[in-house]
Amino acid sequence: MSRQGSDETADLVRSPMRPVALSLCALSAVMVVLSLISDGNAFSDSWWLVAFAVWLLLWGVLRSMTRGVAERPLAQLDERERGLRDRVSFIGYQCAVGAGMVVVLLMVVFQNEPGMIERMPALLTTLMLTSSALPSVILGLSGASVEDAEAYPDE
Repeated sequence: MSRQGSDETADLVRSPMRPVALSLCALSAVMVVLSLISDGNAFSDSWWLVAFAVWLLLWGVLRSMTRGVAERPLAQLDERERGLRDRVSFIGYQCAVGAGMVVVLLMVVFQNEPGMIERMPALLTTLMLTSSALPSVILGLSGASVEDAEAYPDE
């Protein structure tokens, strides 16, 4: 029994999902900082745009890695996978609502500072993208066993 547990731990360490998920988290944090320190609108800031392009690439990779649990039809999921998918989806939804409220509150607090208001679209974009990617990030960090994508062909 301890042998099986150590094999699972070794698989988690070797899983390529974990570094991709951690990189996505770090890049999200960098994008938040870049959106707040940019001179004016971050959409015109080349560093934020490069980070955004890399973020989209990493998210696509992570999404394809977690596709087995995230996109498989409900009838093909076992109870554990269904519960995991429901839980991470709920967490992502709650974070999206919270992120939206943070941006609204920042806009109210800084309503008389046009420079700060100009930064809000990029901050909102970053926080909403991060919230939408959160289910994939959690699946990637958890090391949930993901079936081969070929077993579930596209329709």
